Amino acid sequence: MAANKRAMPFFFPGSSELVITHETPSPAVADKLAELSADEPLPASYQVDRIRLLPQSPRRIYLYWELARDPFEPLRRVFGETDGYRLAVRLTDLDTEETNLHEASATRSQWFDVLPAHAYRAEVGLYAPGRAFIRLLTSNTKRTPPASASRHISPEPEEYVSAEQFARILDDAGYVSDALEVALEAADEATNYAATRAITRKLAPASLPPMSEEELAELRGVLTALAFGMPWQSLRPMLSTNLAGWFDRFKIEDSSFDPAQITEVLHSTLGIEMTRSPFEAPPEAARRRAARVIVGASEVNLPSRPFHLWMPSMTERQFRRQNDKD
Repeated sequence: MAANKRAMPFFFPGSSELVITHETPSPAVADKLAELSADEPLPASYQVDRIRLLPQSPRRIYLYWELARDPFEPLRRVFGETDGYRLAVRLTDLDTEETNLHEASATRSQWFDVLPAHAYRAEVGLYAPGRAFIRLLTSNTKRTPPASASRHISPEPEEYVSAEQFARILDDAGYVSDALEVALEAADEATNYAATRAITRKLAPASLPPMSEEELAELRGVLTALAFGMPWQSLRPMLSTNLAGWFDRFKIEDSSFDPAQITEVLHSTLGIEMTRSPFEAPPEAARRRAARVIVGASEVNLPSRPFHLWMPSMTERQFRRQNDKD
């Protein structure tokens, strides 16, 4: 075989061995091929006007945008300078009509903490203190998914799984933090939403205000996150207005809700027990997966078995008997 050729074995299924040869390129050709195979850098701008809003999870939404031209140029023509204006993002919750203004990221993309099952719209524009917002781009409208299991029940009996059954399935699969949150939902369903209120009475000095089913679902997620050691300061910015107002009535620090204290209250109120497996990962592994309220942009809720959740079958009678002990 000639010196400038190299033999390469090729095995085709069900056949005998074949040999394919190819020419070794000259150094000049090899250099050209290397140049062609190099990745081209992405352009800094695409010179188009566009904006898109994308939900990532029940409590996180992502925005990206592009501007075809310098947004400050009209201001310079009129005022000779930008006159204190900055590029900003105005995010509107269309369900509550609440609007929040954020300084726009230099990367032309941004993550926002939002509420589950709410519709949002974003605008990119120019803002200066004490002056009107100058809108440049308006995004599409997107609704975040709910943070709990669907309440639409299949008419087929074989397809129906109760919240209590679902909690046990999640626990068996290793999603223990999700299992705890759904177990609290099952307890609320069985007690006409008395279970979560009973838990908070033992943890907080102020009684819960009237709350919607959505807000109680949010509170169950918060209790789950705290039970797995999630810092309060990380949870506070994610709360809805009503729930945040209730928490703000009494001073809370990261040490205010000790995970062991919450676990004890869950046991005394509902009979729930969480036992750690001696053969599995430390508690931090579960805390990174604790509750949907802390799911971030890149976090993946992988199954793990550092804990096992046990909950008695919850009924109104069982709940009353459990709490009559106190």
